[in-house]
Amino acid sequence: MDKPLNRHISDHLANERTLLAWIRTSIAVIALGIAINRFSLFLMEINQVLPEVRSAANRHVAALGAGLVVLGIAIMVGALWHYLRVSRAIDSETYRPSTLVMVTTSAAIIVMGGAALAWLF
Repeated sequence: MDKPLNRHISDHLANERTLLAWIRTSIAVIALGIAINRFSLFLMEINQVLPEVRSAANRHVAALGAGLVVLGIAIMVGALWHYLRVSRAIDSETYRPSTLVMVTTSAAIIVMGGAALAWLF
């Protein structure tokens, strides 16, 4: 017996594309964290060879790298949770976009961007 066609196929495909975009973002954040963490090893070696090249900012580079890896994992967990929630809502025809999540995420990025800008100067 044939399954009935899902009349929300395009909605589910859009939901999957969104999840894939978050997966790419998560991988990029994790890769950046690993690269920064590995670069911190180079900075520590340089500081041993050339002690006069000390920088206060270099002390926290390893923690920044690890923090980005944790952030990448958190992004992936949040994306998967959102994908599953939206998928259920599409099937039950109760989907409503979450303005609170979008505003909170945007505000967090603005705050982190401002902090990064202040750190650069």
